[in-house]
Amino acid sequence: MKLMFSLSIMASALILACGSSEGTESLEIVTPSEQIFTLDDFISVGYKKNRTYDVSELPGATGAWFGFWKNEGESNDFEIRIYASHEDAVSMGENLAAEVSGNDALIGKDEATWQEGSKDRRQVGGGVDKGSLGLQATGIFPKYGNYAIYGNVIILCEGQEGLAIETCWKLINAITE
Repeated sequence: MKLMFSLSIMASALILACGSSEGTESLEIVTPSEQIFTLDDFISVGYKKNRTYDVSELPGATGAWFGFWKNEGESNDFEIRIYASHEDAVSMGENLAAEVSGNDALIGKDEATWQEGSKDRRQVGGGVDKGSLGLQATGIFPKYGNYAIYGNVIILCEGQEGLAIETCWKLINAITE
């Protein structure tokens, strides 16, 4: 009986969780734009640059930075990579952004193709329930749950995979207003 009750609670939570991400299906990961963005566009909306990365080994990139942005009282970390064009961002940068974001991100030492800033792409976590047995997961986890390519920019966005795309788009909307 307890098992049926637990399963019922978990199914209800899953349904609610899926419903709470309503609208994320319309948020694109790759969106072309004729506008060419620079770091100044992000700084003008409050993006705070913590580190400038060496992009000599990041194919096609003209610059990359780690920093944060506060929106409606919430602060999130972002990695911003700028390319000469949208085509360059997609063809030379998308695979590298995908490999360091999401639940299966390559965050271990020497795993990612582009190593610069790899420590900034990890976060230490603990106390998260994993599964119905109530086991606690602790350790090092990917910081960036998703990425967006908007015009000539790739943005790696902090948060869980489903919510991180929303975080990306809040920043994109800020620079395009």
